[in-house]
Amino acid sequence: MSARLIGAICDIQRRIANNPDYGWSIASGYAHIFVNIVVQILLVPLYLHYLGKVQFGVLMILLAAVNYLGMGIGWMSSGAQRIMGELSANGDLESLERTYGLSKIIFVVYAALTAGLALIAIWAFQSRLFPQAPALADETLHMVALGVVYVIALYDLNVDRLVLISIGKQAWANLLSVISLVAFAVAVIPILSASGGLVGVIVALLGGVVIARAVSLFLVRRQGLRVRWPGAQGRAALRRLIGPMGLGYAAYGALLLTLLQADTLILGAIGGPLIVADYVLIWKIADVAMQALWRLPESLVPYLIQMDARGEHERMHAIYATAQKGMVILAALGAICFGLFGQDVVGLWVGVEHTPDLPWAYALAGGGLFWMVIARLPAVYAFSTLRLRQLVFVTALETVGKVVFLFALFSSLGLYAPLAGINAVHILGVAYLYQNLFKTKKT
Repeated sequence: MSARLIGAICDIQRRIANNPDYGWSIASGYAHIFVNIVVQILLVPLYLHYLGKVQFGVLMILLAAVNYLGMGIGWMSSGAQRIMGELSANGDLESLERTYGLSKIIFVVYAALTAGLALIAIWAFQSRLFPQAPALADETLHMVALGVVYVIALYDLNVDRLVLISIGKQAWANLLSVISLVAFAVAVIPILSASGGLVGVIVALLGGVVIARAVSLFLVRRQGLRVRWPGAQGRAALRRLIGPMGLGYAAYGALLLTLLQADTLILGAIGGPLIVADYVLIWKIADVAMQALWRLPESLVPYLIQMDARGEHERMHAIYATAQKGMVILAALGAICFGLFGQDVVGLWVGVEHTPDLPWAYALAGGGLFWMVIARLPAVYAFSTLRLRQLVFVTALETVGKVVFLFALFSSLGLYAPLAGINAVHILGVAYLYQNLFKTKKT
């Protein structure tokens, strides 16, 4: 095992040395994860101190709503990345710029409409939402009004990130996220201490996006790209985006979001907040480890799209064979370590008095970590090579199976139910289906 691990690591190092852009994309991706964790650790206590629990809850709801807005535009973001990646691989600069322009129009209009409708709804129903807190209603209304501007600016920035990723500058796209996050953190601390409230937090968020947008303008222009009116090339891209490809990406995005979020929501509905708290404490660290390991294959997406567009399938097979061996080894190490020492790690994080004393739960969480990590690279390959029908089918099977097991097992297993469900669906065939995704033909 050790010889294989060393061989896999050396092979990965050689590939990164031959492709420095990929190496930088990995490094910058992990830098973003690290900065985000540090910022959240620092800011949550400050939110609670300066805003109080009620306003902190309002802020969390708003930010969650912003994240869920992405479900409605998933067909566009994934599809635009695929199309612009193909055009970049083929050197079709004009069509790339026109698709870039089309993406700007769709993203900004979508952001303005959805965020604007939210503002109108809150204004129309503020007396019902805040019957005993008119001051909070006014502040929330002002916050959401600023939030509309923030969402529009954020979606405009996201298009720049997409075009940079599509031309192989993923590290720069990650850098934009880091810049936005750091600028927000630097601004929000003095704003909170000066009693800036919820409105001040949104101002800081908007400021971070505006600064990152200024940097993105420089980076995109440095590549010789500019926004063009869509024209005929843009209309051709739009037909693909609203056709089977776009629908496939939309379905996959919605399923993946449900797969990652449904267990917490369902547990809260049928078991209450205490069981959710214990579940989050057990699964959170495994989930963070999973997301960190997912970053490795996900960073391959723009390169896989370009290789697929150029027909470099033998090269893709070689990368897959090496990378998947490495992913299996890393997943096994992570699963074993968390299964054995997960309870101790959680105890160090939140204190022994808050740590759930359920040893088998940590073992099941380790198993879930293993299955979901080894499934990610095949899913990334299917995503990048337009095997969307097969990918949606397998992800739907995994999601539905996990939910069914949760409901079926909750009365007898309680907290163990979602963790057992993750392992059960993979053992019963989902793991096999994921590993065969790359072998199937495009449809």
